[in-house]
Amino acid sequence: MNPATGALCAEVPAASADDVTQAVARARQAQPAWGALTFRERARALRRFSHRLMLDPDLLPILISESGKPRFEAEAIELFYTCELVRFYTGRAGRRALRDDVRHPFLFANKRARVVYHPRGVVGVIGPWNWPLLNNFADAVAPLVCGNAVVLKPSPLTPLTSLHIAKLWATEGMPADILQVVPGDGDAGAALVDHADMIFFTGSQATGRKIAATAGARLIPVVLELGGKSPMIVLRDADLPRAAHAAVWSAFAHSGQVCIRTERVIVEDAVADEFTRLCVAEVSQLRRATADAPGAPADIGAMTFPPQMAHVAQQIAEATSQGARVLAGGQPASDKAGNFLAPTLLGDVTPAMGVARDETFGPLLPIIRAPDAEAALRIANDSALGLSGSVWSGNATRAAAMARRLEAGSVCVNDVLVNYFCVEAPLGGVKASGLGLRHGPEALRQFCRIETVVEDRALLGFLSPFLGRHLTFPYNARVLKVIRWFMRRLY
Repeated sequence: MNPATGALCAEVPAASADDVTQAVARARQAQPAWGALTFRERARALRRFSHRLMLDPDLLPILISESGKPRFEAEAIELFYTCELVRFYTGRAGRRALRDDVRHPFLFANKRARVVYHPRGVVGVIGPWNWPLLNNFADAVAPLVCGNAVVLKPSPLTPLTSLHIAKLWATEGMPADILQVVPGDGDAGAALVDHADMIFFTGSQATGRKIAATAGARLIPVVLELGGKSPMIVLRDADLPRAAHAAVWSAFAHSGQVCIRTERVIVEDAVADEFTRLCVAEVSQLRRATADAPGAPADIGAMTFPPQMAHVAQQIAEATSQGARVLAGGQPASDKAGNFLAPTLLGDVTPAMGVARDETFGPLLPIIRAPDAEAALRIANDSALGLSGSVWSGNATRAAAMARRLEAGSVCVNDVLVNYFCVEAPLGGVKASGLGLRHGPEALRQFCRIETVVEDRALLGFLSPFLGRHLTFPYNARVLKVIRWFMRRLY
């Protein structure tokens, strides 16, 4: 369904568990040829496909229609990010990350250890509904660069973007069965976890825990991004207008359906009133899309998942019953045709309230007061989640020091959300926000099976027979005496 209009976009057959099993089998058969290509050959093919994707006239209309987001977010965030990720992983950084790494052991100068990165085989990518391109096909890029085949299962709410990409993959002459899309529900996802060699999942904690349990039983690796309750700490010496503008954008971009968005603001009491006033003024200027004119210039689009609207409304009702005040929004939009909820600011929120502790994933931002900076940090870290966060202060050194103490996988200083576009650096969650990483060479190597090959060095290999004779059977007391002397002086 189109979340902005309520109209039917398309009907898509749901893949059965058997369909997924067959897709994985085809991928496993096709993968060795793709993995045998050189890095440059795979990179060249993926860059060509990325360029074709960028120019495709049908991609963005499909993405917008099934997600309900404004065109700016579809093009300037999703498509831009995807192209940037392909550029990074197919460039020098990817080549360096995946080339053989030769190391020289200290104890055996006659040897060298060659670290080799092999593809794991078939990677199952299970994508969410909030970013049909960014967290679906884009999450397949790193596994593909490493030489894996990918079976992608998009959300049942937003399968059309992924299916269109699969169609383009075929028409552009990309290798068959290396990227397959299997739209389906939980049964399809469970089958993928049962048969793939590795899983990359973005979604809820409940599903992530089930995937981790199955993967643990199978002893296969997983990457899990499971959401967050990202805090924004605003200290009394911060640039308040800039901080308020960033808070509103970070909280309400894509109607708040962003994993690393600002989920709560913790502001020092001395500047809380002024900061709140600035946030209210910022919210009042936001332009909302409507079902009557979904293509008009807009800042706030529809919510993709109708039950998520009910979840946000429940959080608002619960918070207000406990003493929180609605400062802006708070009501569903009057437009009944689409899933629109007005961006909502809540004041007088305490750290004990559910809205301050549980992930919202919608257009709701609670503002929490703290007596001082240390109290703000304690409130921020008092959470079971730790995906992202930001610290705002006029003293950059102080802010950076506080950022190091924030329990999160990625932290911005005097900015928000840009950490997701810093693809050169790893981004992941701590605590219950997930396992593994995306971005950076560290994330790329996750999708590889690492093998170490120890071999003789070219110039010192002649020592190997001599050392081998004295360090193996039969053991010699004089050799042990030499080793004992060596250990006492070295260690």
